[in-house]
Order: sequence, then C-alpha cells, then structure tokens
Amino acid sequence: MSPKDPAQKFFDKKMTERERTIFEGGIGLAAIYHQFIGTPVSGDKGSLEKLEKAIQGAALLQPHKKSVKVKLNIPSNLSDDGAFNYRSLEGRDLDVTIISEYGRYKATSRMKYIPELKYVLMYVEKIEKTS
Repeated sequence: MSPKDPAQKFFDKKMTERERTIFEGGIGLAAIYHQFIGTPVSGDKGSLEKLEKAIQGAALLQPHKKSVKVKLNIPSNLSDDGAFNYRSLEGRDLDVTIISEYGRYKATSRMKYIPELKYVLMYVEKIEKTS
C-alpha cells in the first residue's frame, strides 16, 4: 500500500491498491455529479469553458486524482434568446474522465450519458498496473 497515505489506516487491511484506485475514481465522479447538478448553464462557449475548468479544478483537489477532463454537452442555441435563456446542468450534460492513481495502479473512470441505456453511467473504462 501507499506509504504516503495517512488515511490508509482507516481502510480495510485486505483492500488492494487496485481496489483503492478504482474507489478513488468513483468518489471523484460521484462528487462531481452531486456537487454540480443544478448549476445554471447557457450555451455560451466562454461560460461553459469556465465551468468545465472549475469542475476539473475542484476534482483535482481530491487525493489521488492525476487528471480530470470535463466536457459539458450543452446546445449552443440555448444562449440565443436573451438573458433568461439558461437552464440547470443535468447529468446527461456531463462527459467526465478521471485518472486516479494509488500505489502501483492507475484507473480511468468515466461518467457520461449512454443513450441506449437512457442513463448517466459511471464506470471503470480502464485499469492498469503502472510498475
């Protein structure tokens, strides 16, 4: 296990580095989902880029996150009708990739709307040993 992790002593001793890496990615996705759903959004490209960067920055503050990429799928015509043309961010608007690392493992966790499931799915896209 990671010798630099002061929280390690609170986790089950049988938990592997691989399992912890996956856990850390899932925590990051859930935090983004529950923290930012309901945020006012418009189709303005500049404001969407600022929100994407804010979400990425907040997620990177969490331990064991190495990379966060956020793409908001908001129609650009949403901002065409004046000051009141905005809506709340929904789960289906989020396309998120988090790379978490713990010990000798790296996990790529994803969250995005899957049309065939009609569901915003959080899943492990890839897990690999780093050394």
